[in-house]
Amino acid sequence: MNRSLHLSESFVISCGTITLDIDQSKVLVIYLRKTGEYCLPKGRKDVGEQLEATAVRETYEETGYIVELLPLQLTTLATLHGNDDVRSAIPGGTTEPVAVTQRTTQGVLKIIFWYAARGDSCANRQMYTTEQEDEDFDAVWCPMDEVVQLLTFHDDKTITARVIEAARGGGSGSKVHCAVSI
Repeated sequence: MNRSLHLSESFVISCGTITLDIDQSKVLVIYLRKTGEYCLPKGRKDVGEQLEATAVRETYEETGYIVELLPLQLTTLATLHGNDDVRSAIPGGTTEPVAVTQRTTQGVLKIIFWYAARGDSCANRQMYTTEQEDEDFDAVWCPMDEVVQLLTFHDDKTITARVIEAARGGGSGSKVHCAVSI
């Protein structure tokens, strides 16, 4: 068994989304002008805030687009109403996290919970964002067939590919399936 302990001053919880516009076959990403990197929208959880709410709020604040969680049929180790581990697709889908990543920077552990979401690339982008002075980024809707190559970070590529596969009906050996009709 591998264990590690991180007290409250040594970690931060963040949440983000892989947001799809299923009708237009697009994925919402952030382009960082300063570094030329493409990444998924995410940000820190507020005190007392639910993880799902953080993912939706941070996506809105960073991109200006209103999104909602996308239910997926996914294999999970979570329990279903007090039963044993699910370990198979949940009928009707769930909005449980599709992935979690961990990063350590300057001794601080960042735990990021990732959720599938849906948005409308044709909607008007809201002007309000929480872009800070040192941030310089754009929200970009990328074609599903191109986004994985465009994303900068390996984890982002892997998670996005998995969610796109689910939205397209999965494939052989897929552990995630979309619970909405496409």
